[in-house]
Amino acid sequence: MSGRIFKAEGLVLRTRVLGEADRLVTLLTWQNGKFEAVARGARKTKSRLAAGVDLFTYGRFTFHRGKTWPVITGQEPIERFSQFRDDPDLYSYGIYLAELTDRMVGGEEPCAEIAQLLLDGWSMLGKNTERFLLCRAFELKLAHVAGYSPHLHSCTGCGSEKAVSFSPRQGGLVCSSCLGTDHIKMDPGTAAIARRLIEAPLAQANQVRLTAAQKKELGRVTAAFLTYHLDLGDIKSRRLLNDY
Repeated sequence: MSGRIFKAEGLVLRTRVLGEADRLVTLLTWQNGKFEAVARGARKTKSRLAAGVDLFTYGRFTFHRGKTWPVITGQEPIERFSQFRDDPDLYSYGIYLAELTDRMVGGEEPCAEIAQLLLDGWSMLGKNTERFLLCRAFELKLAHVAGYSPHLHSCTGCGSEKAVSFSPRQGGLVCSSCLGTDHIKMDPGTAAIARRLIEAPLAQANQVRLTAAQKKELGRVTAAFLTYHLDLGDIKSRRLLNDY
């Protein structure tokens, strides 16, 4: 982010109160990664910035580099995803995707693929997409982009194609001979679904069909994998989802 003035397209991941009238906004941008910026006076009713720095906003922003944080001097909302604020259940899923992304991205390095993934995820939530599959696809794709994709083609221990379970510690499938104490049952069909969710565009998550047993397995596996390998800690918004 060289120069005193710069522009970026970004997504508002979270905001918090700063002083009497300002907001500190966490943005995820395509070219400049994740960073915090101040929206001066954004808490005032007549502020010209207020509408463009709310959570779930996708927009174009202009910044002036300040002493501590960049200062937002202009904004142009592209999509505000206002439906998330009107539907408590939808809000829970939207905030979960935002919180998961926020935890995953470290700082000011380009992350265009992750920013686009979050934008696509928010967009699909508003289109009656099957939310369980969307979230599992998002989790797996986010891990894959970050370089932590689970091994789902054969046993991670010996390479056998007769894997029967998933080991969060080993990061992938394990056969009956390589089972550890942390294994979770995962049949070949569930593993194939997980592979498809990683490889196919996010928009195709709605086309996947799975049984109740596969749904349970997939939910347990993704949650355990993310917790063990990505050191995400407790994600509060996950407790609000109907899937967990």
